[in-house]
Amino acid sequence: MDIKIFSWNVQGCGHSRFLPAARQFLRDNRPDLIAFVELRISGSTADSVISSLGFLNSHRVEADGFSGGIWLAWSDAISVDIISNHFQFIHCRVTTKVNSNSFLATIVYASPNATRRNALWHHLRDLASVIHSPWILFGDFNATLCDSERQGCASAKPSKAFQNFIFDSGLRDMGYQGPDYTWCRGSAHVRLDRFLCNTYWDKTYPIAEVHHLLRMRSDHRPIFLQVGSHVNPRAPRQFRYFTG
Repeated sequence: MDIKIFSWNVQGCGHSRFLPAARQFLRDNRPDLIAFVELRISGSTADSVISSLGFLNSHRVEADGFSGGIWLAWSDAISVDIISNHFQFIHCRVTTKVNSNSFLATIVYASPNATRRNALWHHLRDLASVIHSPWILFGDFNATLCDSERQGCASAKPSKAFQNFIFDSGLRDMGYQGPDYTWCRGSAHVRLDRFLCNTYWDKTYPIAEVHHLLRMRSDHRPIFLQVGSHVNPRAPRQFRYFTG
C-alpha cells in the first residue's frame, strides 16, 4: 500500500498566508488524506476553505466558537468511511481504491483541559479493545510521554495517563524524522503532535516514515506520514512560506 497522510494544528486558518502555503504543499506532495485541527471556523466559511484546497471529499467536527474543530479531507485515490465522531476525534476506515487495502484511522485533537483529555484516553482505550486490524492515531495529543519531549516548558510534564493509555491499548509511537519538537512558543518547545500505531499496522505496513515539517504561521509544525514505496531518502517538500 502506498499512501501519504498530512496532519496540522493550524491554530485558526484565517491568516492570509494559510491558503497559498497549504495549496503549495499539497501540490508538491499530493497527500491522499489531510487533517487540520484547531481551525476556529465552521459552517460555510469552512466549506469555502476546504473547496479552495481542491478536495471534493471531506468531513468535519465543527469548532465550538473559537475552540477545537477537526477537518478531514481526502483524494479520489482512497475512500473514507466515518465510523464515529467526538469533539476530540474522528474515527474512520480508510481504503485504497487500487488494491482495496484498508486500515482504521483516528484523527485526534486532545483538549488542553486535563479532565477532558483524560476522558479522551478512556474513549480511545475502549476503541482499542475491539480493534483487531491495522490502526493509526494521529494529530495533536496535547500531552508528552517523556522529559526529552519538552524543553524550557515546566508545565508540559510527561503524562502518566497518556503513557498508560498507549501501553494498555498496545500502541507505539511511530517516531519521526526532522526537528524534535512540534510546538514552539518563545523559549518553550514541546512535542505534542505525533502518529501512533498498533501491532497490526506494523505487521501489515512495515515501511512507513513520519516527518516533522517546518512551521508556517502556526505554533505547531505539520506532521507527514509516508507509507510504502513513497518512503525514500528525500524528505517531503516543505512549505515555501515558513517561520522556523
